[in-house]
Amino acid sequence: MQKLITLLLFIAVTTAAFAQNPDSAAIQLRLDAYFQATESKDWNKVVDMVYPKLFNLVEKKDMVQLFADMEGNGMVFQMNDFSVHRISAPVTHEGERFALVSYSAGMNLKFTSAAYQDSSMVSILRASFVTTYGDENVRYNKEDNSFDIQAVKTMFAIAPEGADQWSFMENNPGQEGMLGALIPEAVREKLKENK
Repeated sequence: MQKLITLLLFIAVTTAAFAQNPDSAAIQLRLDAYFQATESKDWNKVVDMVYPKLFNLVEKKDMVQLFADMEGNGMVFQMNDFSVHRISAPVTHEGERFALVSYSAGMNLKFTSAAYQDSSMVSILRASFVTTYGDENVRYNKEDNSFDIQAVKTMFAIAPEGADQWSFMENNPGQEGMLGALIPEAVREKLKENK
């Protein structure tokens, strides 16, 4: 009986959440595919789900190559444990809908080259990761010269008005110029208010 009550309560809460933001289900479905492609390092599929207007600034083939080049040169990485915390209600602007997605992901960055194994380089890397992700979210593993990082991030989900073809763009600190060129300030302000 207790399990039945718990299940009914879960269904009611989930239904209420989707009723408040009916786009959540479509965004979540697309996010699942995006995160799966990222985890399996299927960069062509990842890039196919990136906000198309980004390709006015960077060519699609160059972005695929950039992702492919992240591994190599003495570094191996893996991303996993993606978890969506919140999807805002979309804001409509000039024929497009924008939503803000809060999520977390686990990352493991393993440095294999001798250049990255020097203690001063490890300290520099650690300091950089701590600045970006917070001290509590960064753990160094001396035995294999790797870092486990728990990243808490946001991204924009964007779709044409009247369609569920959601694409994504990371909301990274330090990329305000690119964000300003692609995500209108009025949209960013409204999404901040909806947080």
